[in-house]
Amino acid sequence: MPRATTLSRRIRRRLRPVRRRIGRRARELDTDLRDLLTVRAARRQLERRPSQGTRTSDTAAVLHLYYADVWPALVPHVKRLAAAGVDLYVTLPLQNAHLAPMIESALPGTCCVTVPNRGRDVLPFLVVAEHLARQGYVAALKLHAKKSLHFGAGDIWRDQMVEELVPTDPAVLGELVAVLHRPDTGVVGPRGSYFALSTYWAGNAESVRRLVKPTVTTEALALLDDPRELGFFAGTMFWARLDAIRPLLRPDPLGFVREPTPKDGTLAHALERALTVLPELLGRRQYDCDGDEVAPRERRAEPLPQWYRDATQAAKAEEAARAKHAQQERAGAEQVSPA
Repeated sequence: MPRATTLSRRIRRRLRPVRRRIGRRARELDTDLRDLLTVRAARRQLERRPSQGTRTSDTAAVLHLYYADVWPALVPHVKRLAAAGVDLYVTLPLQNAHLAPMIESALPGTCCVTVPNRGRDVLPFLVVAEHLARQGYVAALKLHAKKSLHFGAGDIWRDQMVEELVPTDPAVLGELVAVLHRPDTGVVGPRGSYFALSTYWAGNAESVRRLVKPTVTTEALALLDDPRELGFFAGTMFWARLDAIRPLLRPDPLGFVREPTPKDGTLAHALERALTVLPELLGRRQYDCDGDEVAPRERRAEPLPQWYRDATQAAKAEEAARAKHAQQERAGAEQVSPA
C-alpha cells in the first residue's frame, strides 16, 4: 500500500490541471463581471449628461483612445471638429481612464467615458452611439487611435482615414455635415478604405447575415449572396446617420472576444462590415470623402486596393526578414556553445 505522503502527492498532481482550469475560468468570470459593470456605469454617466446642459449640436464625434501615445496626433483634428460645432466624446479603456481630466481640460465640453476594450474600438462606439441616438442626435463620426500592429502600415492608414474624414477646409467639413443631414444618407467613409465585401468574407458571412437579417427585406438580404457587388469601409472609421445603423447599436458586451483577438472572424469584424452594409441594404445613399470633396460612393470596389496589397506584402517581407535574422542568431549561438 503506498504511503500517505506519496498518495497525496499523486492526488495533488492529478488535481493540478483541474485547479488551473477553475482558476482560469474564475479570472474570466471576474473580467466579464468587471466589463459588464463598466458598461453599465458608462451608460449611467451618459444618461446624466443631458442635464448638464453640454449638448450644443445634433452631430457628434466618438473617439476611442486605446493607444494614448496617438492622442497628440489626433488633437488638431478633434479641435477642427469642435470648431465646426461637433460635440466630442472620448471613450477610454480602463487603463487610460486617468487621462479623462487632462482631455476634458484641453478640450472643454468633451465628455470622457470609460468603456471596456471589448471588440477593441467597436463596443465603445456602440455604447456612446446608442445613447446619442436616444438623445436625438442625427449623425456621429467614429474615430479611433488605430495602429494595426500586425499590418505594418497602421499609422499611415490611420492618418489617411482621419484626414479624409475631418477635412482641413471648413467648407468641405461643412458640406460633409450637410450631406449627413439628408434623410436618404447612410454612411460617409474615407475614400481610400472602401473594400469589396468579398474581402475576407468567408469568416464573416454568417455573422453579418445574422446582424442585418432582422432589419432588411428578403430581397435585400439576397444581395449578400454575391458580396462582390457590395462594399464596406475597412478600418472602422466613418460618419453615419444614426437612424441608418441603430439596429446594430446595442449588442451583448460579452459577445466580443477578449484580447488578444484573432485578426478576423470575430463579432467586431462582422460589425465593421455590417455598419456599412446595413445602410446599403436599406437603400440609403453612401458617400465617401478624400479630404477635398464629398461624393456619392459606387457600390462596387476592388477586393483589396493596391496600396493595401503593397503594405501587406511589405509587412510580410519584414516579418520574414526578422524570422530569418532570429534563426541565424540561434544557429550562431549553437555553434559557439560548449560541447
